[in-house]
Amino acid sequence: SLSFQELMLISGVICAPLVIVSWFLLNEDRVTDNQSFGEYMSSFWTLLQKRAIYQIVAYKFFSGVFNSFNIVSSSNIKLYWVHATPFNNSFMTIVGTVFYAITLALTGKYGLDWNWRTIIIVTMCGALSIDAFMTMFTVWDVVRNQWFWLGVPMIEYLPDGIRFMIATYVVVELAEPGHEGALYGLLTATTNLTTPFGRSMAKLVNGQFHVWLKDIQADTTLVRRDVTITIWICYCMKLLSLAFLPLLPRQKAETQELKRTGGSSRVMGIVTVSYLAFAIVWATMVNLLSMYTSTMCWKITGGCAPKS
Repeated sequence: SLSFQELMLISGVICAPLVIVSWFLLNEDRVTDNQSFGEYMSSFWTLLQKRAIYQIVAYKFFSGVFNSFNIVSSSNIKLYWVHATPFNNSFMTIVGTVFYAITLALTGKYGLDWNWRTIIIVTMCGALSIDAFMTMFTVWDVVRNQWFWLGVPMIEYLPDGIRFMIATYVVVELAEPGHEGALYGLLTATTNLTTPFGRSMAKLVNGQFHVWLKDIQADTTLVRRDVTITIWICYCMKLLSLAFLPLLPRQKAETQELKRTGGSSRVMGIVTVSYLAFAIVWATMVNLLSMYTSTMCWKITGGCAPKS
């Protein structure tokens, strides 16, 4: 019932106190030995050329793109097949956030010595297996219950939370004095880029099937078949994200070894900057094109439902 402007105003009012808190309650030592912007960027460019850095960035980007591949028809399924109410949807989102926070806490307390690759594989495969039962039961009308649809996907917060904590551990191991914030910002920005890039790819693929709004409302066998295909494509993409795990060190000691002996490459530094820049341009372009009537139905933006 709220307009977009009202929603943004409420969000702004909620966030405004953080400005005051940050200004008065954060104390930092004043930096006396200042570098010029050019000097700092030159040293950061040297850091980016190190194998330990560009290898981790490559892992986070390419695994993140495949892992961000989503089921585009999910929102319409939620509305028309399981009839989930906005309140229940919001409530389960809050519960999911709490579950995510608990995952972070438990991983931070008990997961310091886990094999990073193994735990990602186990949690990913486990979450997808459970999620597959839920989606197939719902698509083929075995069980269509909003709590079943909203509750089971919370399991996906488990691998997401573990991946976030592992990324934090990697930053701690790779950080060098003076570049801690920039390195964390680089890896965070890389992660944030993967979502719009991966989901634009998902829209492009899903647009080739009968999974549009009117198709979901029709709920025919053909539609159920195509929804099933898109769901399994999504699962395959997420499993393909595991193919990039060899780029991720197994543990802290291996990360330090890679940092010491990995060497550096100017070419790989340029390649890294190039594909990140392409992802920024692509995500921005697709989002802008989808906003205008004249371009919103282009295939690159996911297209529009075929006219009947």
